[in-house]
Amino acid sequence: MTTMQPRELWSTMPGWGIVANLIPPEVLHARRVRAVRKLVAYALCVLVLMAGVGYGLAWYRSQQAADALAAEQSRTSQLLAQQKRYADVTLLQGSVAGVRTELSQLLATDVDMPVLMAAIITRLPARASISQLAVTMSAPEGAKATAGQATGSGTLDTSGRPHIGLISITGQAARVSDVSTLVDRLSALPGFIDPYPTSNTTNEKGTLFTVQFSIDDRLFSHRYDVSSKTGGK
Repeated sequence: MTTMQPRELWSTMPGWGIVANLIPPEVLHARRVRAVRKLVAYALCVLVLMAGVGYGLAWYRSQQAADALAAEQSRTSQLLAQQKRYADVTLLQGSVAGVRTELSQLLATDVDMPVLMAAIITRLPARASISQLAVTMSAPEGAKATAGQATGSGTLDTSGRPHIGLISITGQAARVSDVSTLVDRLSALPGFIDPYPTSNTTNEKGTLFTVQFSIDDRLFSHRYDVSSKTGGK
């Protein structure tokens, strides 16, 4: 069976090609309204579903946050209880830190005398000896003085470092040249300022000498300095 086109149908059977839509507009409008209502209903369902998922996710995260907060609060309570147990230790540590600070201030100008004397003795020439060693430390305010204001042989010192004391050594050397050797060796030591012989006396054993020199702040031991990291040395 073949289907005839409207033009062919009109030519063979006049009047049969006329097509008219007789559906009332109210019916068409009602159909459109029902289709729109379905779309709106679907959209509302999707929105309700998304809202439910969002609410559930928010509730889950809220529970997680509440659990974490409860755990931290419990841990804080435990730490506070432990802190009370060690309050005496904390107080003692604070007292020790305060003593260390006061000690570092009190002994800021400490000089390690055994090390100082060992440095002098090891610079003695062969067959030379020391019979007397006198150390005169400056007053605390003297340590703040400039090199030109220091006591003793400070006129040739141009370092600008404060002098903290004066040392005089008396001893016996085999030759006069040994005294010059000792002065040169002492001059090479850090913190030893302008060594010079104040007297040379020849005797049957060789030369009796006296050497005097100043010392500056490089000879501070810093044994009691407070460290910023450990609270002390």
